[in-house]
Amino acid sequence: MTVTVDAARCIACGMCAYAAPEVFRVVGKASTVIAQPQGRGGKVRDAANGCPVNAIRIDG
Repeated sequence: MTVTVDAARCIACGMCAYAAPEVFRVVGKASTVIAQPQGRGGKVRDAANGCPVNAIRIDG
């Protein structure tokens, strides 16, 4: 599983960093992936599904 954030779409609401702090961190005006998820990534999928602007992409 590879996670990316489209910084151009991201509004830095912080929901993803709250849902999966081991993967996401808000830096400046956008969320950033600080580490790729290990295992099944349930929290990361929750973060992607909850993103209000659909800026999180999960491949794999």
